[in-house]
Amino acid sequence: MCGRKFSHEDLTWSEYREILEIIKPPPHTNFEPNYNICPTQKVPVCLTYKDDRRLEMLNWGLVPSSAKDRKFAANMINARAETIAKKPAFQPLLTKRRCIIMVSGFYEWQRQANSKTPYKVERPDGRPMLIAGLWTHNPKLSLNSYTIITTAAPDRFSAINHRCPILLEQSQISIWLEGEWSEASKLVDIYQGPLQATRISNAVNSSRNNGPELLLPDLR
Repeated sequence: MCGRKFSHEDLTWSEYREILEIIKPPPHTNFEPNYNICPTQKVPVCLTYKDDRRLEMLNWGLVPSSAKDRKFAANMINARAETIAKKPAFQPLLTKRRCIIMVSGFYEWQRQANSKTPYKVERPDGRPMLIAGLWTHNPKLSLNSYTIITTAAPDRFSAINHRCPILLEQSQISIWLEGEWSEASKLVDIYQGPLQATRISNAVNSSRNNGPELLLPDLR
């Protein structure tokens, strides 16, 4: 499961534009860093709509187009790769509603007996993570929302958690956003690249805490 993410101050509009190859004009200001991205919050999400690749602010937690309210959004933050082609909420989105969530990294908690130890997870090369997702529009609520696709964690990460987001490489962006599902589906696989997990303090457990200090290693 992926239940929290973070985007630090180095993740600027120019980096979104360069990596995701977005042509539209930049906003008046850079996106504010968010060190504790929680379910139902809005974040920049890259999607292609009517042949236009763009960056839109979407709510985390899929609200299907038929839903009358948002009450189940927090339960739809993740979609299991093993079942997305069978679930009515996700299957219709596979052909034209794929998206990419670009973040600095995500948080995960290692469960041991009665305790949970938080870790920040990043790419060792310091580049942003490109997380595969699905998005939809709910006309009744005038709401765009998304979910993150997860799969089994690679062996080297499974000691922390048995699930991990689908992580893409920059060379796979076009296939995921604009390719046929027959090709894009091949990317829904266990991530083979390196991941760097660093133990951090329990301050991240509270959604009220949101600052760069959350990323500092816990040296205990």
